[in-house]
Amino acid sequence: MNEKTFYPLTDDICFKYLFSKKEMLSDFLNSFYEFVGENKKVVAIEITTQKEIIGKKRKSKTFYGDILAYLDCDEIVSIEMYTKFNKREYKKSLAYLTRVYSEQFEEGDDYAQAKKVIGISLMEGNYRLNNFKIVNDYGFVNKINYGKTEDEYLQMYLVRLDKVKGIVYTDDEKRFIKWLRFIKAGELKEMEKIAKGDKNMEQALKFMKRFVNDEKNLSIFDSIKDRERNAKEDGILEEKKKTAKNMLQDDMSINIIMKYTGLSKEEIENIK
Repeated sequence: MNEKTFYPLTDDICFKYLFSKKEMLSDFLNSFYEFVGENKKVVAIEITTQKEIIGKKRKSKTFYGDILAYLDCDEIVSIEMYTKFNKREYKKSLAYLTRVYSEQFEEGDDYAQAKKVIGISLMEGNYRLNNFKIVNDYGFVNKINYGKTEDEYLQMYLVRLDKVKGIVYTDDEKRFIKWLRFIKAGELKEMEKIAKGDKNMEQALKFMKRFVNDEKNLSIFDSIKDRERNAKEDGILEEKKKTAKNMLQDDMSINIIMKYTGLSKEEIENIK
């Protein structure tokens, strides 16, 4: 891997490629629970390449590369990476979290056997201007006295990658912070500096170099990126058409609609 082919771990595909390796995911999550002061360890992981969400839009909502970890306390962790985090991403995180919880059950299963499900979302920025710490903890609360429910079976952590910038680096800092620095690194040299002398992180670099030097992997990577770009462009086009439709209903001229939506006369005529 060189500077020209550098793919940051903040990219969801690269992130899931690396953390689909049990030793990497275990090291990262074990360091996370040490950081938040909980004695929990990863005992197994499950990687799924594709799962559909159940609902009205089942055919159009597909989840790629789910990463699930099973803890020694009989809990399940789902981990996700977001380059941005707004209302849409928050709802997406909830969709993942609740789906993992509900998929524990088959017809006739006893709900009393449910395992707790925790979502960990790595993200940038202060979502809703209410996440001031590196690790922000969300769960069910009693709105009267704001106490947590006694048996909490859904929990979400929002982890702010951008907060590690403000922490002065020391050799004996928490391992979780070191992992966040490694993930957040914007160039190869920075990753190498952080990983130096660390067996797992040096191994992580080897995995990433293997990823970017494998033509098959890069072909899949580029294919997914093209699909994401096309989906984004389709979404923008649909919004423009929706705006044009509303403007037509208000009897606005085609020239005005063209000016404000960027649609062609023919496209607007088709909507009309």
